[in-house]
Amino acid sequence: MVEFFPSTYIHSIEKQRFFCRDCQTTFVAASPEVDAGCFIANRVKQSIPIELQDNLSMKDLAHRHGVSPTTTTRILVQRGNEHAPDFQHLPENLCFDEFKSVKHVTNKMSFIFCDAATRKIIDILPNRLQKTLRDYFSRYSLKARAQVKTIVIDMNAAYFTVITELFPNAKIIIDRFHIVQLMSRALNQTRVTFMKKLFGTDHEKMKDYRKLKRYWRLMLKSATHLNYQDYLYQRLFKKPMPETESVDYLISLDPTLKATYQLYQELLYYAQKNDIKRFKNSLASLKPEVSIYMKTSIKTLKKHLNRIENTFKYPFSNGPLEGLINKIKVIKRTAYGYRSFWHFKHRILVSFKLTNQKNNFTCLSKVV
Repeated sequence: MVEFFPSTYIHSIEKQRFFCRDCQTTFVAASPEVDAGCFIANRVKQSIPIELQDNLSMKDLAHRHGVSPTTTTRILVQRGNEHAPDFQHLPENLCFDEFKSVKHVTNKMSFIFCDAATRKIIDILPNRLQKTLRDYFSRYSLKARAQVKTIVIDMNAAYFTVITELFPNAKIIIDRFHIVQLMSRALNQTRVTFMKKLFGTDHEKMKDYRKLKRYWRLMLKSATHLNYQDYLYQRLFKKPMPETESVDYLISLDPTLKATYQLYQELLYYAQKNDIKRFKNSLASLKPEVSIYMKTSIKTLKKHLNRIENTFKYPFSNGPLEGLINKIKVIKRTAYGYRSFWHFKHRILVSFKLTNQKNNFTCLSKVV
């Protein structure tokens, strides 16, 4: 059977049985179009993995090729097993992260890592526990692990222990996004705490409450990106004003909020400029008016200061891996979820491996 969507073509092939007079045995003639004992054409089996890179559910893919979903899953598993990692080699730069996979894995979170330079997925593990990571990376040879120079991670303590034990030459890079996120959450918590003090008071303070609630995104925005030229009408202020004036008014309502905001903007600016010296100075010169939430975040940043230096020194981040995870979420949503982690893993690996091969072929075609 050969599928040419939307029509199905069925080829009738007669079996020819031959008898060998020398060995007194019989055998059936073989055909390159179909395997022995199989009713599905090899072209269909070759077409299914190619379309696995598209955003299609397994049921839709099976319907397009005129086969059952079980057959499609079996072909997926066969192709997925072909993408086993090479335990004798690792790239020089890696990215570690986790994503929400299936229900039966520990904490519903699975571990994924990729090559930071080529952005290709290397492998996916069921969970992110220390034991799982240690057992898996111990399968790589010491020579392969010694080749790794940098690893980009978030602030998960389990990663620190595993990297220190198994990667002797690797430098840990804290993902820049998580550094900024830690500071922005502290500023946001400071704003919410001040808003709770204003709530339920007199009418004038409730006006400030509504302003803080409406324009909270401006406070998290980098000061260098705030608009100071265009005077747009602001409904809660009842007059036209630029974004910079709106922020100045909001932070003037509370000294703690103002001190926290100023420190946040300093650290954010130095992080954008990769100025580790001034970043350290800002962490050291902490004003007493800064909120307790920001002080806790500063304490965490000081704890990881050596790793943050690597963040400013090297150009790698978890941005490419986050993009891959976004596509994984789309695959999961299209399939309405997966029950089996291994089927989910095979679908991810086959999809991304074929996509990378397609992109490489396109690039080579342009060069030729």
